[in-house]
Amino acid sequence: MNTIKVGMERVVPSVSNPLLAIFSDFTKKPKSPEQLIKKYEKNMVKIEKSMEKELLKIFRNVRIQSSVKSDRYSLPIKYQIKVTQLGESYINMAFNPEKLYREVVKTLLCDDVYKLRFYVFAEIEDGFPMGKVNFYVNYHY
Repeated sequence: MNTIKVGMERVVPSVSNPLLAIFSDFTKKPKSPEQLIKKYEKNMVKIEKSMEKELLKIFRNVRIQSSVKSDRYSLPIKYQIKVTQLGESYINMAFNPEKLYREVVKTLLCDDVYKLRFYVFAEIEDGFPMGKVNFYVNYHY
């Protein structure tokens, strides 16, 4: 399998994307595009870190030895699991991590992976009608 490039480029959605409504600091319009990018990055990293923390617990329970690299995006990844969740009328459902956790554990156990380094990368994508959230679990074993 080919190695995926190190790090991922985060695409910032348009300010009108309804999925941004879950971030309390997006209720005020940012003063500049740079401010928007910083706020978005900060919020997404917060979500990613909470998911990584949960995944570490889940992996420990199913006896998968795992760690998250401290410099998250510098990990040379070989494998990637992508889960896309669509925005719905209940906006928070797009950020519901259970679907991601199930897919990751299923993939790892089916591939007999019991030791890995990983990180989670999430991005909101513009789309009709409510947008979608792409979650990537990038890992190396």
